[in-house]
Amino acid sequence: MSKCLRCKATIESSAKICPLCNTPIIMENTYDVFPKIDYNYKNHELLYNVIKVCSIIAIVICLFINWTISKKISWSLFVILGIICFWLTLLTALKGRKHFMKMLFTEIILIIILSCIWDYSTGFKMWSINYCLPFLCSIYTMAILIMRLFRKKLAKEFIFYASINSMIGLVPGILLIFDKVTVYWPSYISVIISVIILAFLFVFNKKQVKNELERRFHI
Repeated sequence: MSKCLRCKATIESSAKICPLCNTPIIMENTYDVFPKIDYNYKNHELLYNVIKVCSIIAIVICLFINWTISKKISWSLFVILGIICFWLTLLTALKGRKHFMKMLFTEIILIIILSCIWDYSTGFKMWSINYCLPFLCSIYTMAILIMRLFRKKLAKEFIFYASINSMIGLVPGILLIFDKVTVYWPSYISVIISVIILAFLFVFNKKQVKNELERRFHI
């Protein structure tokens, strides 16, 4: 028994073409092993559009005020860049929402990179490496540690991302050694947390860490 895709007629034969409309037909009892799931994003579509409109309005207002006061475009460019940075992080979060630890790690790295670019473009006051880098690494490590305590099934993801983030958290320590930072205590906090997490992982989860690195990096 087969069924026409177009006119929905049921045909009790082995014909591959519908005799009524000449459309290819399929077997009635066929089904997709992995059916497509339609996700409903209508609840978030309104909020998404509101944020989009607000961003456009903010850009237009800032450009208008900047040009009206000084007859040139200066500080409004920083507002535009800030809005662009916001959308980059938002789109990254939406894209990786199914894998929260991965999404959060990508967000942290993106924010660190953007903060360094902002710092450099505004005269490099070193706030990006004095505060953003160590604080973000520490916050991410503590966040995934809390997630691991409440969600046991995230063990493998925790081991991988905690290892990678802790290694990045040691970067402020390297900057300390070469005297590249002017505020020391945030870097100390980052290094201490990273060393504790790495020690815990390599002492109690050495095999799992090795397996995860081999699986993901083929080393």
